[in-house]
Amino acid sequence: MRKDNRKFCASISVRNGEERAKLELSPAPLHGGPEGFYRVRLARRWLDAEDGAPRFFDRDGIARLAAELALCGLETPAPAPDIPCNSRVSVRRADGFYEGTWTNTEPILDYTGRWVVNVSLGGKRVFVPVEEVTVHKERRRG
Repeated sequence: MRKDNRKFCASISVRNGEERAKLELSPAPLHGGPEGFYRVRLARRWLDAEDGAPRFFDRDGIARLAAELALCGLETPAPAPDIPCNSRVSVRRADGFYEGTWTNTEPILDYTGRWVVNVSLGGKRVFVPVEEVTVHKERRRG
């Protein structure tokens, strides 16, 4: 009977949207691999090479694998728009008219992946998408 090599020294849980993946790490020497490397099991299945041989990962390889699982399908965000803090801008309101105001922040990438900027509207500070902001030639106070 074959020896059970399912001894894990660590696990990593990765979530991308609603999907979760669990990486289980087992020391490579238990599987005939080099010291300092690990064999990885993803979703209860060993990650093997294309020819079916055991595949071993070092720490950097495990980090790249976890990052790829976490970020797959996510696009690199567009560069930040050039709207400095304290810029004079107009913001399009819901009724279609524009209101003049000043920015309180530089553009910030929100959790949905779009650029927003904080402005003062109606006595409040609110975040609005940069697409709804028009920057005036007189860009800064002072």
